Amino acid sequence: MFLKSAFLGFFLIGAASVPAVAESYKWGALALDTAKVEKQPAYGVGGGDDEKEASDNAMKFCKDAGGAQCTVATTYEQCGAIAVSGKGEGGWGKAPTKKDAESQALQGCKGDSCSVVASDCNAE
Repeated sequence: MFLKSAFLGFFLIGAASVPAVAESYKWGALALDTAKVEKQPAYGVGGGDDEKEASDNAMKFCKDAGGAQCTVATTYEQCGAIAVSGKGEGGWGKAPTKKDAESQALQGCKGDSCSVVASDCNAE
């Protein structure tokens, strides 16, 4: 899954991250701080019984990690991942396995210096 310029705003990154792990829920979500471009952004991982609850939880955890402008990057029912370059490029992925979600996120990021900053699975 590739991010075009319209989605690059999702990945203009903020403060240092504090990992948050989603529990075993039906839905998961990953939120990312869009305030500044950094290699280690603030992010949140949230879970919930529905997509909205997962998104709300991810936003809360992103803000708790110091995020100034958190945005939900992706929601998923299996696994999700986000990758950033620290230079404005970003990508996300969702798949049945963490490895595949991370691979999609890196493919979407497209920068030489891209790395996965967060990934999570509800059940694998």
